[in-house]
Amino acid sequence: MRFLARSKHLRCILSLAPLLICGAAIGIAMEPDRTSPPINRPEGEHSILQYLNSGHADDAIALLQRDLSKNSVNAAYHGLLCRVYIQEELWAQAEQECNRAAELEPDNSRYHQWLGRAYGGAAAHASLTSAYSLAKKVHIEFETAVRLDPANESALSDLGEYLVDVPRILGGGTAHAEEIARQLQPLNAARYHALQAKIDARKSDDSGAEQQRKLAIQTSSYPANEWTGLAEFYSERKNFPAMQQAIQSGIAVDTGKGPALVQGAMLLIEKHQDSAQAEDMLRQYLASHQQSEDAPAFQVHVQLAKLLAAGGDKAEAAKEFAAARALAGDYEPAQQALRG
Repeated sequence: MRFLARSKHLRCILSLAPLLICGAAIGIAMEPDRTSPPINRPEGEHSILQYLNSGHADDAIALLQRDLSKNSVNAAYHGLLCRVYIQEELWAQAEQECNRAAELEPDNSRYHQWLGRAYGGAAAHASLTSAYSLAKKVHIEFETAVRLDPANESALSDLGEYLVDVPRILGGGTAHAEEIARQLQPLNAARYHALQAKIDARKSDDSGAEQQRKLAIQTSSYPANEWTGLAEFYSERKNFPAMQQAIQSGIAVDTGKGPALVQGAMLLIEKHQDSAQAEDMLRQYLASHQQSEDAPAFQVHVQLAKLLAAGGDKAEAAKEFAAARALAGDYEPAQQALRG
């Protein structure tokens, strides 16, 4: 997943161009994970996950810090706190918490996966030398996550995308990525096709990549998400009519108004195609009951505020920035708006 780099959760994959990691602010989740949840689940995890999915970062942090003051060696608390910090793009804090979770439960695949994502975010804001060092840590943690749980679908996707995106000096390569895709195929067909599409595109096989994107739509339990994957494929090739058509197809099947709306809206904004449609999509998501950890409401409020400000509606933009700060007071993009 390249949630913060506008690819598939929180889940955050490297994208070296030349070395930009998790640079954008909004993304979407892949299909829901069917892998085992972390062990030693905290009693209050249900409430915390509700806060994560609804974008109430401050509330989640307060609850987790309270619980950690009572039980500082519970890996699940540290792992959840890491995920909140990743949402807020507080990479040093995320690294610390994910490291602690992995130290406490070294055989937990998901903690190593999240630690890899935290390293990826940290690399985006590091010097070139440090970024390469962190990228290697990303690779190690994703490999560890897969080794510990070969059925961890999202970890396989993360590792596969990493291998496609990074140069050989960092362990990348399509041959290894294809091995990961073969592991993924019997576990989740949609994820397999999405990864194979990236592999084909890396090989300059656009026809094959397009076909794989369409197969991902056909096999996905959340096809709206894969429609936006196809839309991104078209956007990268500047086929904007096809991009818009794919986005509309995603909207049509996304009756719950989930996080795919955010991905589609961000493509429209990035490519300067239809700001009114993008605004409507962001508003629909914020009004829905299908909000996701992978598209936190406070991030969506900020993106909507920026869109409104660009259109000259400063008053409404200020309201959206304020809404973001009310949910996540430490989220830097919202704080920047406050400082002018």
